[in-house]
Amino acid sequence: MNISIKGAYGDSNFGDDLLMIVFEDFIKANIKNSSLNFIGAENSYVSKFLSDSSYSNNQKDDLLIYGGGTQFFSFIEKSTLKTKLKNNISKSPVKILKKVFQKLGPGNEAVTRFEKAFLGFGLGPFNNNMQAIEFAKNQLKDSLFTGVRDQVSYEYCNDWNIQSFLGADVVFSSGFNKYIQNVPQVEDSGKIGIIVRDWEWKNSEADYQEQLISFVNANPQLDVTFIVFAKDKDPKWMKRIQDYKSIVWNPETMEINDFIEILNSFSTFITARYHGAIIAGLLGKKVICVEIEPKLRILTQQIPSFALWNNDFDIPKLNDLVQSDLEKDHQKYISELRSKADEMLNQFVKKYNSRFNGE
Repeated sequence: MNISIKGAYGDSNFGDDLLMIVFEDFIKANIKNSSLNFIGAENSYVSKFLSDSSYSNNQKDDLLIYGGGTQFFSFIEKSTLKTKLKNNISKSPVKILKKVFQKLGPGNEAVTRFEKAFLGFGLGPFNNNMQAIEFAKNQLKDSLFTGVRDQVSYEYCNDWNIQSFLGADVVFSSGFNKYIQNVPQVEDSGKIGIIVRDWEWKNSEADYQEQLISFVNANPQLDVTFIVFAKDKDPKWMKRIQDYKSIVWNPETMEINDFIEILNSFSTFITARYHGAIIAGLLGKKVICVEIEPKLRILTQQIPSFALWNNDFDIPKLNDLVQSDLEKDHQKYISELRSKADEMLNQFVKKYNSRFNGE
């Protein structure tokens, strides 16, 4: 069996790098006699994190898995207010294969051998973009298995009459435990890590980037460090923080465990990145999610002990959140999400074995 897993891999994004290694560990441990390949942006660093998988956009697949991330959505661009359709990576293998199949002609057996599955992914928002909605529905409707990471995505599937399993992001799964189980608990250092993200989409009149810089400048007594998870995707923030303390995930020279230990030295995180909040929660830190997009709000609903700096990006509100006695014991909620993620992955394996192994 030739299995490929598609995502925003190879984009120097720490969150997507985590997804990749968790998926590799899980597939290799649970699906035997399979050749595993990952599909993403071309980048040589990826091979250092893969132990026994290929990395190619040209792999011939029996099964293509969409692995984590927000796979189908539509945002409104700030500059033009035009709605743009996005489906993760522009060079979607599904689109490429669709063109190939059209050239082969109807009834070709190659079409029927190709299966799709979706694991731990998110849907939306769509901003009433019917083209984006129809595209997502068409991709999902014939999938072998659809496992979503949150209630909102689950409700989209229900509305579209698509059978799905309500799971969670796979970084919550038991398979990620080995990367954090030996990370020691540290005393409250008072250090604040601000995990940033370039954002070009309109969801508020306020510019959260300017508001964060103003917050830091107005509070010189705070020990603040800017943290970049995706240097290739966040060039504006890379430029903005040149005169501030900063840490940048550099997959070419750094290891996953080393970066987790660096993150563990902080006590509080203000994060505009989804997986920044997840890692902070797993490490037992105080978490303030920045609502640059809906998935950060959704995460605070899944883990109510996370605080939310909502999308009016009011600086006094952020001051109040930072100064308040935030929760840092998230284990009750994380345990529930871990169970959901684990069961989603197990249900996928059952469906896979039923389809391909006759079990």
